[in-house]
Amino acid sequence: MSRTTVSLLALLVLFLLMALLTPIVRAEMLPQASEAPTVALQDEPADEAATSTSTPVDSLFDGVGAILATLGVYVVTMFTMAIGTEIIVDIFKGILGKPLGLKSQPNSRKTLAEYQAFLPGQLDDLGVSAEAKLKLEKQTEQLKKLLEPAFTAEAVVTHLRQQEFTAALAAIGLENIGDDTINQVKGVAQAEVESLVARLNTTTSLGKAVQVALERSDLVEKVNKAIDRLAGKATAVTPDQIYQATATLVTGEIAEGVTAWTRAYFISLQEESYDTAKSIYENQLRPQIIGFSLPPNVENQILGQFDKYLENLHTYRGTDVYLESLNRLLYELQVQRDEVRSWIGELWSSVVDGIKRLLIRAPRMQHPALKPEIYNPCIKDSTEAAAKLLDLERKEKELEDKRIRRTRFLSVLFGIFIAYLLQIDSADLLRDLFPPQANFLTMALLPANFINWAQTTFGLQTVYNLSAGVILTGLAASAGSGFWHDQLSRLQNVKKGVDQVQSALQPIIIQTRAEATDLD
Repeated sequence: MSRTTVSLLALLVLFLLMALLTPIVRAEMLPQASEAPTVALQDEPADEAATSTSTPVDSLFDGVGAILATLGVYVVTMFTMAIGTEIIVDIFKGILGKPLGLKSQPNSRKTLAEYQAFLPGQLDDLGVSAEAKLKLEKQTEQLKKLLEPAFTAEAVVTHLRQQEFTAALAAIGLENIGDDTINQVKGVAQAEVESLVARLNTTTSLGKAVQVALERSDLVEKVNKAIDRLAGKATAVTPDQIYQATATLVTGEIAEGVTAWTRAYFISLQEESYDTAKSIYENQLRPQIIGFSLPPNVENQILGQFDKYLENLHTYRGTDVYLESLNRLLYELQVQRDEVRSWIGELWSSVVDGIKRLLIRAPRMQHPALKPEIYNPCIKDSTEAAAKLLDLERKEKELEDKRIRRTRFLSVLFGIFIAYLLQIDSADLLRDLFPPQANFLTMALLPANFINWAQTTFGLQTVYNLSAGVILTGLAASAGSGFWHDQLSRLQNVKKGVDQVQSALQPIIIQTRAEATDLD
């Protein structure tokens, strides 16, 4: 038997009991026929109970007892009303819950906690992975700074042949620097630079990157300017001075090419899995670095940076399987939420998004609030996991708050309807707690013309007016059976406390009565 069927049967039983008990209660509330007053004859002894002395303490406890009794009846009545309201709301949710968005949706945080044991990892691992990702990005940004100390003029000795270069310069004769001599030196330097570029192994990606760096840097022009500066400082220069100036410029450009090549592969490897990245490094990149004829310290520095990068990549990519499983779980949760989502809410959201798109096209209406919200629960990277889960929790809380508000509003409507149908008026239930002139709860809210119209239109003999007390009853019933159950427990505790105080004061009450009798 489904939950809706059980709720419907319980509601029918509740209405049946109310239909049977309401006439009995109303009959008991009718004014009783006044009895003839009892006249006490002069010779008859007075009733001892009527003549007994009543102390102020007795009056206090009698008043407190009467208040507790009235509140007890009211709380029990509201508890019963709340149960009936909840049953009707449950039936209504079973029938129209989806169109009106009254069905509860699964919560990501609770579901993740329940199914954590079935995921291949821990949520905390994403924090370690995110830290490794930040290290990868920092290493990529600071790569030039990390490699620069290893590059010196000696790094290009094997590429810029020193002996041939200095021998060609010595043959020119650099004792007296003139214009012709400077032009000859520039020609030798240009030839050596061009020879260096031609000797590079461009079949590898590293050699190609260095060649591009050398060709784009206007290296020959920079070397010519360096030669001019040397010639302007002294009347004679040595071949070693020209070689060192040329080698320093070439070293800087080679360093730029190697750094750009390393950075490009850092970024490329970051998109691959650890096993794939390690295979690319071992089979492609490492042989190129070793075969490029760099000095040992430069070669070791580059290889060390790659090893460190792969170590961080292993930590970063170690959560890929967990992240994929987590995204699948979040996707299934989104599917379940879409299944119970209100089609009226979807239609409203589509209308609102359409209006936003129209407004945002206007130049003066460019505002972030007008941008349609596109939600995607997928976590692309461990660095955004915390922010994504926080945003997901915020969105779910907003949807749950809207659902609760709609359910409470519906409970208020059904509570007022049941209270009006059964004429359960808080003004009648709480009449003994208010003075006679306090009539704000009995105030009628419907005009007499409406009552007459309803009687005439629907052929009803009696149409009750809607009073503030009936509305108060409906509002109170919408608080829920759990709330009124708690109030009943508190009221019972207060009653027990009053009884304990009365029992403790009973000897004093008896003594006071005895003293009052002796005085009489």
